[in-house]
Amino acid sequence: MKTILIALSMLAFQAQAEMQLKHGFYLSESLGNSSADVSGMHQDFAAFIGTNPQAITEENATIYNGEISSVRSFGYNLRYVPEVGFGYEFGAYSSKIKIPQQDAALIHDDGTAFRANTVSGPVDVVVNSPSSYIKTIDLYVGGLYNFAKITDSYAPYIGAGYAKVKGDWHNSYYRGTPGDDPRYGTEGKTKVDGRYISFKTGMNFNDHYNLELERAKYKLHADSFRSFNINGADAEFSRTSLNFIYSF
Repeated sequence: MKTILIALSMLAFQAQAEMQLKHGFYLSESLGNSSADVSGMHQDFAAFIGTNPQAITEENATIYNGEISSVRSFGYNLRYVPEVGFGYEFGAYSSKIKIPQQDAALIHDDGTAFRANTVSGPVDVVVNSPSSYIKTIDLYVGGLYNFAKITDSYAPYIGAGYAKVKGDWHNSYYRGTPGDDPRYGTEGKTKVDGRYISFKTGMNFNDHYNLELERAKYKLHADSFRSFNINGADAEFSRTSLNFIYSF
């Protein structure tokens, strides 16, 4: 029994010794534009009859294929990995998501467009949304699998993970009403929280450099987003990014 315990202890020590703790500096840049679906409660003026504005009903409105022009991140990366096999990855990143100015059509849950009453008759509601941006802190945890080296300098790997996202959506909120007030939807900020899951493939060079191609899917909630004339918003989008990590 004593011999077995000693053998197991030696195996555990050997397995522990094979794991390496690697600190790293992380940079990420999205490739191309991303499309986002944004939904939230919108006042349906076309359905309103009367003189009391408090009686205006709200319905869920969705903007499909909203544009995100870029997602950029930097921060600290920590890996606890063997030369070959499964390991762990942790990250604390600062990210900026840029949304350009765009026209957004508001759509009901049944697929029909929101309508607005004009002097020439009802028209589809299309909102001129000003540019805005989201700044977040992302706390990432994931797993990696390192494959055997192709050469002395190149080692491929794959990974997957989950990140908790929290921050602010800037130029997204103003306490007012749309129309004549030019500040509506162009000032202030609102709280954002959410998450993303990601899958990636990468290559390690000379033990210190990592280049990755990553695909991530986001789900974010904003408390009082109004740039799309929607009070509060849930956004879903995916990004493809190129990541660089310098490990030491």
